[in-house]
Amino acid sequence: MKSKEICFQLLTAESEKEIQRIIEDTPELKKASNWRPLDNRETNFNVTSNQASDGGKALTELMTNMVDAVLMKYAYLKKVDPKSPKAPQTMYEAVDKFVKPLQGGKLVNLDPNDPWLREFASKNLVIGITGAKNKKEGLPCYTFVDNGEGQRPDEFKRTFLSLSEGNKRSIPFVQGKYNMGSSGVLGYCGRQWFKLIISRRFDGKSPWGWTLMRRRPAEGMPVAEYFVLSDGSIPSFAADVLYPYLRGDRKRYDGVHLSTGTVIKLYDYQVGSKFLSFRGSREALNENLVETILPFRLLDFRQKPDPKRGGERAEGIDPRPFYGMEFLLLRSHKEGELIENEGEDEDDHEIAADARISVGKVDDPELGEISISAIALKRKLPDWLRNSSNRVFHALNGQVQFKQTRGYLTDCGFPALKDRIVVIIDASNLSFAAHNDVWKGDREHIRNTIVGERYREVVTATIKESTTLKELQMKVAREEMERAAKTERNDLFQKLIDKDPTLANLLTGQDPTVRLPASGGSNGNEEGKGEFEGKYSPTFLRLEEKSREKGIELPINRTRPVAGRTDAENDYLNRPDNPGSLIVPEKIAARFALRTHLHDGRLTVYFDPVEGKVKVGDSFTFRIGLQDPAMATPVEAELTISIADEEISPPKPKTKKLPAEPKSGQGADRKGDGQNAPTHGLPKYGLLTKDGRKVGSQDSEQWPADFTEQDGGIVRDLGDDQVLYLINYDNVYHLKYKMQTRGDIAKDVMTEKYVLGMRILMLGYEHALSVLKTTNGNGIGEYSDEFRRMAARGAASTVLALAENLPKIVDSSSVSQDVE
Repeated sequence: MKSKEICFQLLTAESEKEIQRIIEDTPELKKASNWRPLDNRETNFNVTSNQASDGGKALTELMTNMVDAVLMKYAYLKKVDPKSPKAPQTMYEAVDKFVKPLQGGKLVNLDPNDPWLREFASKNLVIGITGAKNKKEGLPCYTFVDNGEGQRPDEFKRTFLSLSEGNKRSIPFVQGKYNMGSSGVLGYCGRQWFKLIISRRFDGKSPWGWTLMRRRPAEGMPVAEYFVLSDGSIPSFAADVLYPYLRGDRKRYDGVHLSTGTVIKLYDYQVGSKFLSFRGSREALNENLVETILPFRLLDFRQKPDPKRGGERAEGIDPRPFYGMEFLLLRSHKEGELIENEGEDEDDHEIAADARISVGKVDDPELGEISISAIALKRKLPDWLRNSSNRVFHALNGQVQFKQTRGYLTDCGFPALKDRIVVIIDASNLSFAAHNDVWKGDREHIRNTIVGERYREVVTATIKESTTLKELQMKVAREEMERAAKTERNDLFQKLIDKDPTLANLLTGQDPTVRLPASGGSNGNEEGKGEFEGKYSPTFLRLEEKSREKGIELPINRTRPVAGRTDAENDYLNRPDNPGSLIVPEKIAARFALRTHLHDGRLTVYFDPVEGKVKVGDSFTFRIGLQDPAMATPVEAELTISIADEEISPPKPKTKKLPAEPKSGQGADRKGDGQNAPTHGLPKYGLLTKDGRKVGSQDSEQWPADFTEQDGGIVRDLGDDQVLYLINYDNVYHLKYKMQTRGDIAKDVMTEKYVLGMRILMLGYEHALSVLKTTNGNGIGEYSDEFRRMAARGAASTVLALAENLPKIVDSSSVSQDVE
């Protein structure tokens, strides 16, 4: 067999039909006995199918393997045994030590225009997309190229073609320790699972090896298999340089080439129907990689050549950087002026976030270390995030393992932040035992084990406790209310309340103009003293007087906070470069799980006794402190904790009674002049339009994603019983009635009826939802927005019909006639 020629035919094929033709035309490939089951298992389907649930997630597994390969190569080149104690202990440390000092190994610390990002990616980590561009043509192909360690042909079976070897398990600075990532993509490679692997060891002493994987062409349970020669060996060939890509005109692309390393090509790859475009492909990766550890280059070879643009675009290639979600939000993926005149495909070039903020840190003797941070988003979300409901991402070395939705943030008490933050839970430093107990094999779900449930509990508790998030929510709520107050009209609504005081019972107790306390004051009545500016390293730690003098009494079944003051900066515990640590003696770390928060000079540590590690009557006096690598000694304070008997939970409060209907003449408190005092706040509202245009003098917001002319509006929950009603001005029923009305004044009256009616109906629904939350609120936050939207949709379809027709067909005369 002409090994090199056949390999290159497979490499340049752009669909599984072409691959099948090559198989049919090549006797060795056509021979069934030359195909071996993956991992030498006839039942390998239970592993290959039990991984990523979608093609986008599976691609990130391959990307992780590529980064591992590059880091391994750098370790060997620097004469470092990857398994030795001298080897880096994390991926970030490996980047700093082997590749480039990046302040904690984080790409986000670099300027997006740093030339190193592009140069390194182009030479080491490239993903090319070729083949079909739309569903009518078929599915695209993805070719992954890494200039990493590579493998010799005789090592393929132990590495690329193994499911259980665990080759990297004892190497601390790589991610792919479980040897399954490479096979997770198979189920998304068309109907026949074609996947080509070409590799050469980095020392260049061996030839290139290659094999083709496929789904066995037979009925029954699917079996993944790979091609070998008749003697059982992996095919190979000699070549100094490999050029893995062809341009659209089928000529060689010289921009990427390898003398060693690995090429993997996936045929007819199913990322998802909405991800066929290049933009869609990038969006599929955004949610699954918080960070890529090393920079990647994405090349779309399916574009029309544009000589006016010059460079690669003149050749029909769209080049893009890719560094992960965090970099995209905080830095953007813009490179110079490359995106000029690109129109709508500029979503990944706008900085969409204001800052990364520290939420909290967990140190647990059973789980290990968990760091939680949030990226504060600007008001306008990028499309890829606006079209997704996911806002909370649990990541391991940048790779997302589990996602939670906007509703989770509502359940945590932060409804106003569900579109204003992305929360990142960094679980990279979980203990090895906890890692296996927490994550399912698909690395997309949390297992319902004792350890898995504990992981969920401590993460949720840390988020709920966060003072940082509480203050951010107050700020967002204040901004939204002030924005609505500038344009809304309340005169007609106030008249309705005066006419029918029963409606007042549906209102919250907020004043008509909401005035939230400014941050910085001690009791909400003082003026803020400016933004807190902490120090890189703390110079003191002082516990609160009560804790300092008496210590704390901690029931054996409860968690208690200890608070103190310090001058460390807010991100001290979570910053990428030289992060600080909470210092406690080993005997304390082994007996208590610790949740730590630091915000504006206030340090709060929650002590949670570990079951079986303490007993009633135990007393511990120790020093608690803060320290970072720049400090010779920690700043410390002394603390005493005494373990007390179990605390019995008080009985649950009875369900709140609904407010009684006002008696005649009642409704709002009376002033002394006979006028109703404004004891009930009017619900704030705004308008939604299809294009975000002004309606008269009133500003409006553009429709949310997937909104239609049938929708009536949405309710934006701002927390603390504050909501903002956003009413769809471009609702089809409203516009229909308005068109049927003659005269400008009459049309305006119709709009006022519509807006007023929608506010009343949405108010009633919000009251009902509030009662439901009070009586049975567990998990309802996940679906609140859907319920609200459904109610508004129904209200919009009937509100004008009722307002216009009921007074005409139902009056005292019609009722009296029916009685007769």
